[in-house]
Amino acid sequence: MNIINIVYKNIKQRSLSSLLTILSVLLGVGLVTAVIILKKESEEKFNQTAAGYEIIVGPKGSSLQLTLSTVYQIGMPVQNMPLKVYELLKDDRRVRLAVPYVFGDNYRNFRITGTVPELFSEFEYKKGVRYNLENGSFFKNDFEAVIGKEVSEKTRLNAGDTFTGSHGIESYEGASEHSGNKFRVTGILSRTFTPSDRMIFVSMNSVWELHQREDEITGNEEQRHIVPDSSKTISAVLLKLKSPVFFDLLRRQINENKYEGINAQAVLPLFEIKQLFDIIGNINSVILVIAYLVIFTSAVSILVSIYNSMNERMREIAVMRSLGAGRFLIMKIIIFEGMFLSLTGAILGSFSGHIAVFLFEEKISALSGIKISGAVFSMFEIYLIAGTVILGMLVSFIPAVKAYRTDVSKILNS
Repeated sequence: MNIINIVYKNIKQRSLSSLLTILSVLLGVGLVTAVIILKKESEEKFNQTAAGYEIIVGPKGSSLQLTLSTVYQIGMPVQNMPLKVYELLKDDRRVRLAVPYVFGDNYRNFRITGTVPELFSEFEYKKGVRYNLENGSFFKNDFEAVIGKEVSEKTRLNAGDTFTGSHGIESYEGASEHSGNKFRVTGILSRTFTPSDRMIFVSMNSVWELHQREDEITGNEEQRHIVPDSSKTISAVLLKLKSPVFFDLLRRQINENKYEGINAQAVLPLFEIKQLFDIIGNINSVILVIAYLVIFTSAVSILVSIYNSMNERMREIAVMRSLGAGRFLIMKIIIFEGMFLSLTGAILGSFSGHIAVFLFEEKISALSGIKISGAVFSMFEIYLIAGTVILGMLVSFIPAVKAYRTDVSKILNS
């Protein structure tokens, strides 16, 4: 007697009930899988990106806000600080590389960032990895721009094209454009799978001059090209130190206002991201609890589905018993049904979780500033599927016991 065939026929006879049961398991497992994928991928990508930024120096304020706005292009910058901060840090003997950022404008919601050529020649956005060009060249003059790969894809800008920036780091209805000042694209960066793919890099003087021109009402054209020192401000400075032993001392000097009298803060991006994920972890835990409750409810539906069918199948079971099937064989059939329903739902749910993340990949990436693929698998998914199957088999044990206790003679005589 082939148990698999019997199980298949029993489930096929109750096709609608079986499909609904499998669907409920699929939803629970799919939700858990999606949450785990998002948590794992986002944490890995955030940490990988933050690893390229040893220390960020910025204006006093929220350290997390400074990290998110500088590294991930999320949220508003804290504010600006004098250019002198960058100049002092650049000349510090403990600093190997200092790269300034100036925020202020955008083009179609892609942030225009003023910086220096050292960002491309010396800065490593990941350990041992520097920016490369897909085509074109790095900017050399004011009002020249190097754009990220995603900027090029979404705006269809190519090397040689020109564009006009708008006020504000994010586009909004009614935002005015710097119509009299156009940037020319000199190069397109190779894809980095970091927030840099969504950035537009220009010289700092371009940003300062742009706003200086907008602020001036009178004066001839030559005067408008002169940017006073008071207008030369920066949003943040990315630091690479010559040795890790300098990290704590330099950070404390800046944060305690003991560094050349500057009023700023120094943050460690990796530490800030860890704190962020500690907060997010609590939210994920709530979502996971809800998902586990869905899986438990699915297990109950397996119990109800099989148990409710027992009254209809009592005569069938009695006939099988009279033909020589033992009590334990009948129990096995019932438990195997629960295993089949839970295994099918769990496997489909695992794939559904990955597919859901993949389908919303663009939206998630736009909101988070990092690339989420949905292609990452983990051992937890194996444990999740196995746990769901065991739970399905356990709840099937109750109707299996009922089948075990079937009174053959009584049912056949009735």
